[in-house]
Amino acid sequence: MKLQQLRYFEAACRLGSISRAAESLRVSQPSVSMAIRELEREFGVVLTVKRYQGFDLTEEGKILLEMSGSLLRHADHVSEQMCLRGRRRRPVHLGMPPMIGTVLLPVLYRALDHLEPDILLSTEELGTKTLLHDLRENTLDAAFISHRLPVGQEFSSLSIAEMEIVWCALPGHPLASRASVSVRELETEPLVLFNSSFSVGELLLQQFAEARIDPSIFHTTAQLSTVQSLIRSGAASGFLLRPMVSTMPDIVSLPLTPNLFVHVSLVWKQKPFRDMERLISLCKTISLPDMG
Repeated sequence: MKLQQLRYFEAACRLGSISRAAESLRVSQPSVSMAIRELEREFGVVLTVKRYQGFDLTEEGKILLEMSGSLLRHADHVSEQMCLRGRRRRPVHLGMPPMIGTVLLPVLYRALDHLEPDILLSTEELGTKTLLHDLRENTLDAAFISHRLPVGQEFSSLSIAEMEIVWCALPGHPLASRASVSVRELETEPLVLFNSSFSVGELLLQQFAEARIDPSIFHTTAQLSTVQSLIRSGAASGFLLRPMVSTMPDIVSLPLTPNLFVHVSLVWKQKPFRDMERLISLCKTISLPDMG
């Protein structure tokens, strides 16, 4: 098995198309198809099944895709670290969920530029579960995570903020004029949710389960842009963190009843190196946008 084969397979799965994967990777379509076939021959399994447009993953394909993500990230991290060590520089490899990144990254980069311009920062957007896994595997140095329960004792942490989860829809939605909305009132509402690797998506599913509601989930995704697009199109309503709403004046946001909040913390596992310590200290002093 070669890393290139895994990269071609992962790209085809992520983009849902061999042709789009080839375009993204700037290789020919036969190269992507050949890489997948070579993996199938090596492992003695079928990874994909063709359909009218694109393909579906077999159970073995889903397992390989799940395992290949962390392997490729680890390989990239190793390559990055060794190259930078050759230049005697090391970045702080920082992860965060997409919604958290939208709020925090502009503030963090401004503070870095003003106070610590020589710190190198390498960022990655992933779900909280994946971030914690990568911290345990030492492929991330630190991560901003959203959570409801205390962070495990294996991690060090710095509390950053508390953010409210709000329900979002177009102004013409029948519930848009309400002061708040309950999960019971959303029982039949087509919803777009972040998948269960994201703490916000997992928390919302817990709320529905506790209310003994089987929600009408229109689509699950790992992409913030997909959530925003589906809400703006009117195809579904969904959930975002309140600080994001100010960037979307074309939608209506309502608090849930009861209100639902997540904690945002910076967490790390390994002993901080010098620039990582400086970043942690910086995060103690920066002023975040109104979390109201």
